[in-house]
Amino acid sequence: MRKHEDIFGQVNRLAVAVALCIAAMLAVYALAGRFTNAVLLGALIGFVLAMGNFISLCITVSNALDRTVKGDNPQKAQLQIQSSGVIRLVVLVIIYILLFRAKFCDPLATILPLLFAQVCLKLIEFFRKDESEPTKKDGDNTP
Repeated sequence: MRKHEDIFGQVNRLAVAVALCIAAMLAVYALAGRFTNAVLLGALIGFVLAMGNFISLCITVSNALDRTVKGDNPQKAQLQIQSSGVIRLVVLVIIYILLFRAKFCDPLATILPLLFAQVCLKLIEFFRKDESEPTKKDGDNTP
């Protein structure tokens, strides 16, 4: 159960960070006088696709790790994660092509949330407190 709490925490942090980036993006569109319903729809669709992509990644990695812990081959788990990455990319490309061909939403506003998610993940990991490090006591000068 702890594993699922960690995943939900990561998803929540990422959702908040991406939502803030999207809000800033929409503000820029509004200030530039380019804000339309297509931009708003693109931002919403982009948010859903970015979060869906991340959740799919979390599920794949979690399942692969579970199988490895139960005695499955680690190379098989690595191959599963890699193939899932390719499949997720192909599915995203197909969805984006269909959306853009139908002129359903603004292309830039739809793609940017996926990029925001990547940047936010890097920042979240950079500022994440490492729980495995022992805390230093006052006056302890050992590295």
